[in-house]
Amino acid sequence: MTAAELPGADLPGTDLAGVAMPEPGDDPLTAMVAWLAVDPLDPPLGVLATVDRDGTPGCRHLLVSGATTAGPTFHTDSRSRKVLDIAANPRATLVVLSADRARQLTVTGLAAPTDADEQLRTYRDRSPYLKLLAWANNPAAAALPPAGRRQVWAEAVDRHGPCPQDPPDTWIGYRLRPETVTFWQAVEDAPSHRRRFHRRPGGWLAEELPG
Repeated sequence: MTAAELPGADLPGTDLAGVAMPEPGDDPLTAMVAWLAVDPLDPPLGVLATVDRDGTPGCRHLLVSGATTAGPTFHTDSRSRKVLDIAANPRATLVVLSADRARQLTVTGLAAPTDADEQLRTYRDRSPYLKLLAWANNPAAAALPPAGRRQVWAEAVDRHGPCPQDPPDTWIGYRLRPETVTFWQAVEDAPSHRRRFHRRPGGWLAEELPG
């Protein structure tokens, strides 16, 4: 199956970089950063999975703010469910799919808050809409009908301007520190290829999985 034949290949997604899947014995973190290829002005879209204190899983799409070999980052409202979940159980999984659906990257590990400088820098890289959304998107506004939400938005523009440069106190960032990294790649003339790397003392253990 070619990338063009994959289901939904014409749908938008994340443009994972054309870097080879790391080999057993390699450090997968450099390839992880390259596959994510985060552009701060156009962040990739991923799915974050968390578990609450009762063991109920939750998933949601979010923007991947950045990625270094220390792990990918994401930012959100400190009142959100994902933040409550992480406080109860910091283990989380992030999945990012390429635009052509020919590659998928899965990172599992512990999520920990980033520092204030990183959070401010990432906020200032956001689009004007997302900057304002951080101020206007709250539980009270979410409960309003459409007209009420538009009024909240208009009031936020009046109060903070159309492109506020500083985030609200509820803006928070997290870094997901990888414990496992899984690379999946479509192959034209063979079964798709999946390789998972597990962090172990002194290095990474590679495991081949069915595609």
